[in-house]
Amino acid sequence: MKIKTLLLLALTVFGAFLLPRSTAQAQGTAFTYQGRLNRDSSPANGSYDLAFTLYNNGTNSNPGDLLAGPVTNRAVAVTNGLFTTVVDFGPGIFTGAASWLEVAVSADALTNGFTPLTPRQLIAATPYAILAGSVSGPVSGSLITAGSIPDSGLSTNVALRSGGNAFSGTQVITNGNVGIGTATPSVMLEVAGTAKAIAFVGSGAGLSNIPASSVTGVIAPSQIATPPPGMAYIPAGAFTMGDTVGNPPDNPPTNVTVSGFYMDVNLVTLSQWQSVYFWATNGGYGFNNPGWGKGLNHPVQTVDWYDCVKWSNARSQQAGRAPVYYTDAGLTAVYTNGEPSTIYVNWAADGYRLPTEAEWEKAARGGVSRQRFPWGNVINQNLANYYASVGGYDLGPNGYNGLFLSGGEPYTSPAGSFAANGYGLNDMAGNVFEWCWDWYAGPPYPAGSPYLGGTDPRGPTDPSGSRVLRGGSWYNSAESAQCAKRGDYGANLMSYSLGFRCVKGL
Repeated sequence: MKIKTLLLLALTVFGAFLLPRSTAQAQGTAFTYQGRLNRDSSPANGSYDLAFTLYNNGTNSNPGDLLAGPVTNRAVAVTNGLFTTVVDFGPGIFTGAASWLEVAVSADALTNGFTPLTPRQLIAATPYAILAGSVSGPVSGSLITAGSIPDSGLSTNVALRSGGNAFSGTQVITNGNVGIGTATPSVMLEVAGTAKAIAFVGSGAGLSNIPASSVTGVIAPSQIATPPPGMAYIPAGAFTMGDTVGNPPDNPPTNVTVSGFYMDVNLVTLSQWQSVYFWATNGGYGFNNPGWGKGLNHPVQTVDWYDCVKWSNARSQQAGRAPVYYTDAGLTAVYTNGEPSTIYVNWAADGYRLPTEAEWEKAARGGVSRQRFPWGNVINQNLANYYASVGGYDLGPNGYNGLFLSGGEPYTSPAGSFAANGYGLNDMAGNVFEWCWDWYAGPPYPAGSPYLGGTDPRGPTDPSGSRVLRGGSWYNSAESAQCAKRGDYGANLMSYSLGFRCVKGL
């Protein structure tokens, strides 16, 4: 399976943002800026001073309101046009509203001053995957009925949500302060991935710095969920699924809402696969393929879609969780063998399963909206393991990623070899394609598709013979690694560029 078409566009200056990895701590304020600098139409080399400033509009000629900065990073190393540096505007800057980053450069700022580059780059509102160890007040009695939240211990941010959607504006309670402009009568506090039924009773209009006796219910630390080992929390909410890139476009951009869930931080490795596979085969499971990997810490591949579904059931049972997949509508016969024409799903089970296509794309974007890749709009081989063909948004260098050529094909990379996205997930672009639950339809999505608006879409109900693949691979071009790019493959086929990871409901 090889996809090597490439979209070209003129580009002389770019930037890609990597948000801090989400962990069981407060969200950091620093982010990594990866850029390319040309000098006299050729890639620059040497040390340059860089200045970063945030504004509330994107027009260099109209300065607008200064939001933060400038932050000056001196003597940033630039090699063949590429550089990486950390920028930190401090707390309270990225509160949900869009802002524009202006980058200025100087060969010697002390002597020559800075020259602003164009255009300014949009930093869209970015939802955070927030984890907290405890929750505390305050909430105002004038807007809501009596109740309480513990008064102390809030050390991190807690997302405020209504109907699964984050509020506009500042979307968090920080150190006890509610800073949202408007709210609806029914509101949930979402802590460590679990929405708690804490209702704000009343209009909720203008909630801000509200004292402590106005929320019904209490969230105790014992109620706060933490992700299962090796998984990351993906918050509930709406996002823009799809893109206009590709020829033809893979699917039109559409607003899709998914419930919160957990996803494996890494692709399933050969070691992890074998630890479940041997347990399963000793317990009556039958697989079409035994699976293979270049190393124990490399992703398992040469497994078909049916293998991955059965393996997910076995992983659930081995861990003492309820399996998700069954061969009967009554959900009594656990799917363990064969290739049945219909597989029934218990979406409420607490076991492991393949992600839906919508869940996969929400997770891959890492909270960043309308970008080609999990980190931004350009790609190079310091960011992912793919087959490069330099031009446009692909900065290469050409060919397979040179870090992983030893030992012959497949040129997979060990899990976690690249920086994680904003949700803390590795390899959401490149390495191996990832199987999803959905039957394939399109491109683009057909009229009437559940993807064209809706909540928790799970793909076509009519079998097409092919299941959806996402994420690209070591063998495929940068185009395949785009967040919105869709692939498909026969459910009973396997390849050394196909793997998977699991998700789990809350």
